[in-house]
Amino acid sequence: MARMVINRYGSLGSVGLLWLLAFSLICWPALSGASETLPLRVRKVIVQAQQLMEQQQYDAALAVLDSQRQRVQRHHLVDFTLGNIYLLSERHAEAVEWYESVVEQQPEYSGAWLNVAQCYYVLERYIEAAEAFEQSYQLVTPPRSQLRYNAALAYLQGEKPAAAVSLLKQLVVDFPDQNSVPWRAALVQSYNGLDLHQLALPHLEFLADATTGDDQRRWRELLVQHYLVLKMVDKALHAVDGYTQIDGLEPLWWKLLTSIHLDAGRYSKGLVALKVLAYLQPLTEQEQHLLADLYLTLGVPQEAVRYYETLQQQRPHDEQLLTRLAHASLNLHQPEDALFWLQQAQGDSVDVKLLMLQGQLLFSLKRYAEAVEVFGRLAQSEEQPGSSWLMQGYAAWNGELWTQARKALENAQRYPRQKKKAAALLKQLNEIELR
Repeated sequence: MARMVINRYGSLGSVGLLWLLAFSLICWPALSGASETLPLRVRKVIVQAQQLMEQQQYDAALAVLDSQRQRVQRHHLVDFTLGNIYLLSERHAEAVEWYESVVEQQPEYSGAWLNVAQCYYVLERYIEAAEAFEQSYQLVTPPRSQLRYNAALAYLQGEKPAAAVSLLKQLVVDFPDQNSVPWRAALVQSYNGLDLHQLALPHLEFLADATTGDDQRRWRELLVQHYLVLKMVDKALHAVDGYTQIDGLEPLWWKLLTSIHLDAGRYSKGLVALKVLAYLQPLTEQEQHLLADLYLTLGVPQEAVRYYETLQQQRPHDEQLLTRLAHASLNLHQPEDALFWLQQAQGDSVDVKLLMLQGQLLFSLKRYAEAVEVFGRLAQSEEQPGSSWLMQGYAAWNGELWTQARKALENAQRYPRQKKKAAALLKQLNEIELR
């Protein structure tokens, strides 16, 4: 029986939703708070550079700061402004050098940690980005949850899901009143990355209730898939049943319900769910095949034939379809129709089972000469053709094709399982010829 494919997101290692890193705005030097310690010349040149930066005259701003650095002693705010120029002009590697110089001079300067974190991330230095985001989180007052969240996402991007889990769990505890949907989404991805699908469940259940619209449908689908992976079939079925009640026009739930019932061997319920799906949207070719298989399995061959015929028009020589059509026709007591479908198969490499069924049908319809030809083809294609030779002998015997019967039975007699029956028939044939 054809099966239904329902997982749209691959493995459970990916949540299927893209949670983007939310960069903060670039931090600027806080000149007002540094007025007492910042030399006037330094303050003046930074303001001049910032004015040029606002006009996107980055090279001119660099020139101003370079001339200042040649005249006066090193200052971390000059280096910080240089880093900002390179960041704004998307020269991230150069920006990193200046921000690293700042945190070397002023380890508690949170703005430099934040800006260098953004540069690390763009340069795909994800672990360094995570550490820098977390450092900026530790230094900012009051704490900004977005910074720790950014750190967690950078750890995820750097394939360190365990480190991401630690930060995300703390966020959920420390900021209970904030919207934790993106945090829990990242937790799901982190746990899945660690193959800890059981631990992802409570967060998936939260997301399945707390979100809306298409996002909610995706989280609910992923929750059901987790239940199924964890062999929690009853929970999966209960969830999907509930979703069909509150969101019954969504085809996804009926597709999932079909799959769950079929996996449990509940073919009648699977058929009902699949029929509802057919009312909601056109069935794929695979789903039409499955629907026809279910009708055939459940003893409704006339409906099976209807769907198989539709598919056969698209694939006229598909041997599997032709065999199913033949079986459905036999269930309707229409052997001539069954034979018609089997004879649509073409080529020299026709399936052995199809040929065997075709030969048996010809024999039952007393079309012995044709049966002799089919069983001969079958014998030529088998490694152990004793049974086919014997069947050819029977067909030739009933058609009074004595020469062909003798040859077929002599061939069958060479095989241990058919030797006794073939020898008995050959003895009878000899007696007939002596009369």
